[in-house]
Amino acid sequence: MEITDVKYFLTTELGSPALFIKIETDAGIAGYGEATIHFFPQAVAGLIKDLRPYLIGENPERIEYLWQSCFRRLFMRGGPVTGAAISGIDMALWDILGKSLGVPVYQLLGGLAREKVRLYGHVTGNTAAEIAEAAKERVSRGITAIRFRGFHAYDREGLHDHQLAVDQQVEFTAAIREAVGDGVDILIECHGRYDPEWVVQLAERVKPYRPFFIEDPIRHENPEVMAQVRSKTSIPLAAGERYHNKWEFSELIKNNYVNYVRPDICHCGGITEIKKIGAMAETNYIGLVLHNNAGPLGTAASLHAALAIANVVLLEAPWINREPVSVSDMTSPFPSVEKGYALPLKGPGLGIEFNEKAAEKTEFIPRQMPKLNGLDGSVRDW
Repeated sequence: MEITDVKYFLTTELGSPALFIKIETDAGIAGYGEATIHFFPQAVAGLIKDLRPYLIGENPERIEYLWQSCFRRLFMRGGPVTGAAISGIDMALWDILGKSLGVPVYQLLGGLAREKVRLYGHVTGNTAAEIAEAAKERVSRGITAIRFRGFHAYDREGLHDHQLAVDQQVEFTAAIREAVGDGVDILIECHGRYDPEWVVQLAERVKPYRPFFIEDPIRHENPEVMAQVRSKTSIPLAAGERYHNKWEFSELIKNNYVNYVRPDICHCGGITEIKKIGAMAETNYIGLVLHNNAGPLGTAASLHAALAIANVVLLEAPWINREPVSVSDMTSPFPSVEKGYALPLKGPGLGIEFNEKAAEKTEFIPRQMPKLNGLDGSVRDW
């Protein structure tokens, strides 16, 4: 079996930019992957063009070889564009292998390490009352873990101020805990906005509400600074959604800066790489909480990995944030959910149907992220 073509679809899915990859073979089997990174999808599409010559004519079953080829032949390596492009290619190769053998991808990864995967949903709101009501609605549908950012109201004003944000996150955490009781885990999302001293203040003030972890407490460029936060709070920490390969995760893991690492299968190098990141984390008893803001295709890849990797704890599940569940015209289905857990997808490969006609006719609409400033007009992180 040989690869005969590599195509991509730069489109819009569920209201956000999306980038899908199709790898064709001379055996008539095609595999699909997702390389979506909302901030610069056109750059990823350009790299896929550059990687195409390293794939044409190769055996798609040599997944590790092709991963190494796409990464190491580039001389200039790493970063989010490379990570996303290789992620999509890697998923498509696993999809081909599963289809050729007639088995789901998780079976190729060692089989079911678990029978279902615990999910966490999101809640938003402009006031503590709104966010508490949203949390109760999620719990009423069986969700047992809830993640929130407490500063959406200021986002809409184009503003981030550390003290205002901390105050609101404490207020919202208290409101959610009161609304859902003690049987639900609360994940406090900081989105990498804070300087260390502000996270320390936040951690001290939310401690009575027993958060499951604080996510991305500081900016990601210098993970060594996480040690400052780690030394001043007993609340578990989580980070990693903006890391793009095992080398970027290695410092977090080997120094035990966090309790949970959060790779995104569409950004970190795909199924092949996320399994290695999981193994690295396992040696230090660090759990995986998989970041996922994808539609059904990227979600499917995340679920297969989560079913097969021993130390996965949670999977992000944006598709459960609304009832009824949003439906994509291009990729389907989302995993079935029972009592807050995702069940294995059925069918060989990733178990996903891809509608090429829908992808081709849907206009690509770039998405600009919020531009936040401080009270003094200086740039702040989104």
